[in-house]
Amino acid sequence: MSYEGAQRQPRNWAQPIRVGHVIAVLGIAGLSSCQPLPDVAHALPPPLIAPTPDYRLQAGDQFDLRFRENPELNDSVTVQPDGRFSILLAQNIQAAGRTVPDITRELTQVYSKELVKPQLSVILRATLPTRIYVGGEVNSPGEYLTIGPPLTLVQAIARAGGLKNSANPDQIILARRSGGKEPYLYSISFNNATTGVAPGEDIPMQPYDSLFIPRTPVANVYLAYQQYFQQFLPTSFSYGLSSTAGLP
Repeated sequence: MSYEGAQRQPRNWAQPIRVGHVIAVLGIAGLSSCQPLPDVAHALPPPLIAPTPDYRLQAGDQFDLRFRENPELNDSVTVQPDGRFSILLAQNIQAAGRTVPDITRELTQVYSKELVKPQLSVILRATLPTRIYVGGEVNSPGEYLTIGPPLTLVQAIARAGGLKNSANPDQIILARRSGGKEPYLYSISFNNATTGVAPGEDIPMQPYDSLFIPRTPVANVYLAYQQYFQQFLPTSFSYGLSSTAGLP
């Protein structure tokens, strides 16, 4: 069966994997020993799989706080490097990673203790570029910045020049930090996202997401051959191998 004609079954990509599992085992003796990355039965947070997510604030973003009946409380806010902000009646409010509606609801609850019916609006005024990182088997790995709607997985890979022929499109690794120091790792299939098998896998990127595209097992073996064998073989012997390939 050809690669294009192979039947693909949708899978639940939204399953994190432990850092220790992201180890490619090179089976030079036999490619059948290369196994896909294992999944762990935990669901991703809902914001990852939302089809049209709201923008999530990050450090350096600026927004205005406006009160309809109490303009004296109006304020302009900049999210601090720690991801928080403080205003007159609300101290150390977490903003990074949250949406404008999230902030509006929390501030409404806070000001309800002082005002009968606070009518406030949070107006996003300025945002910093969203930074994401794409590495591994793409043609132009590096850091990419975007302003406005976040790039999706497919768009991010396209920005990085697309996949190399040596890329493994079914085991892309997404590293995402959600407020903690240690990243969460997820396995995603590029093929599922682009062939219509599971279009939900074309997820929106979040600030400081990192994508790593590994090599296929065949590419790993070829790289190992180049690194550990070809450089030590005499030129005449290497030529003999290539010239007799395919002969009985």
